[in-house]
Amino acid sequence: MASDTMRIATWLQPQEILLGVDVRDRTHALEVVGAEIGREHGLEPGAIFRALWRREQAASTGLGEGFAIPHARIVGIARPLTLFMRTKVAIAFDAPDRKPVSQLLAIMVPVDGAKDDHLQLLALVAQLFSDRAFRKQLDSAPDAVVAADAFRAGIARLTAAST
Repeated sequence: MASDTMRIATWLQPQEILLGVDVRDRTHALEVVGAEIGREHGLEPGAIFRALWRREQAASTGLGEGFAIPHARIVGIARPLTLFMRTKVAIAFDAPDRKPVSQLLAIMVPVDGAKDDHLQLLALVAQLFSDRAFRKQLDSAPDAVVAADAFRAGIARLTAAST
């Protein structure tokens, strides 16, 4: 089980980090996510956006405390992809605490990937972002390098706790 957690935790490190992104609303944020993941990984941005939007229609992925975890299954990838985005201004995201969101960790998983892996990944994300100090580090990160370092340190704490 510990090795599963460690394997899945490696997927938490964002392949891309976008800071200070100017978005109008939740829809626009998901469009930006789709465009960026599509551009970086040679995937169709519209399909990514539609998958994310379908998931949002089922229930908001806003978790509260200014954080959301938009996620969806897509074709064309072999392993989960993550993108962290910090918006310039917090946006309404229909979170349970009604607080606007400024931190989003978008997760795309393979359409044919193991459902248990996906659920474990989401659980690890929730655990990581429940750490107020971690969220504060991301909020104050001046650049993507510092944000990536915060993720590495947070993931290391998670994996150390599971061993």
